Amino acid sequence: MRVFILAIALTTSLSAAPVIAGNEDAKSVKTASTDPDQVIKCRKVEVTGSLVKKGKVCKTIAEWKEIQANGNRTARAIIESGAVCAGGSCGHGN
Repeated sequence: MRVFILAIALTTSLSAAPVIAGNEDAKSVKTASTDPDQVIKCRKVEVTGSLVKKGKVCKTIAEWKEIQANGNRTARAIIESGAVCAGGSCGHGN
């Protein structure tokens, strides 16, 4: 939970930096944001242990794509290895 709060605080402080820095830095940020993969997208995530509370995670589109690709690779590796069995028992006689 502390890491999650720290990550949100860090992204919030970094997103305000171009506004504080001045016009020249803000112009360079605008030209860098023309790349669609560098656009920041925020998503609401459920907070573990709460039925109501939601958190907010902001990442670039490229980072979200990488997270999705890693998840797909992991799921594919688990399925191909045969490590997942119904009921948690793979017939090892436990």
